[in-house]
Amino acid sequence: MKSLYITIATIISSVTFAQTNFDQEMNQAFLAWQIGNQAAAESFQKVLKNNQDNWIPKYYVAFTQTLQSFEGSDFNSRQTLIDEAQVLINQLEKSKPNNPEILNLKALNLTSEIALNPMANGMVLMEDINSIYSKALLLNPTNPRSILGKAEFNINASKFVGGDITNDCKAVKKALALFETDKPAKFEPSWGKDRAENLLNNDCKNQ
Repeated sequence: MKSLYITIATIISSVTFAQTNFDQEMNQAFLAWQIGNQAAAESFQKVLKNNQDNWIPKYYVAFTQTLQSFEGSDFNSRQTLIDEAQVLINQLEKSKPNNPEILNLKALNLTSEIALNPMANGMVLMEDINSIYSKALLLNPTNPRSILGKAEFNINASKFVGGDITNDCKAVKKALALFETDKPAKFEPSWGKDRAENLLNNDCKNQ
């Protein structure tokens, strides 16, 4: 799971004269993302500082910190990123308890806990992660990130504990199709299509 990566989908909106300061700050943060997750996290933190009541920048700070936590080799640094993201995720859950995107993020953050210390966290967190994705799918059965997240988690888990990934690969194909009609609101999560394509071309190639 340490090799897990997520390719960032193109979600930068067209710049118009009617843009708000928030729009401009968010677009700048997405541009910073092209440099890397750390640059993005720092940029989204600046947006969050000016927009404390908006869940979107808080989501992206936690998301980019979680992505960072899969990177590097320093245990303590990665654990700090996981913990910092968890604080924000807990805040997001309190304000939006039934938001599938936040649940997807929570599951991904716990997945990073497993990647960091699989022996200690693997069996402890596997059931929790699947339960979180299942809850997200109950709230929105056609959310491609929920479908993809659960399938990818099970595909990666099968490398360690075994298991048939046929149905999971079918789920990835379903998610890829749903990405074609996925129309989130401005700046809301839209990532995942490239990741689904990568899984189908690699882990699911012979399925």
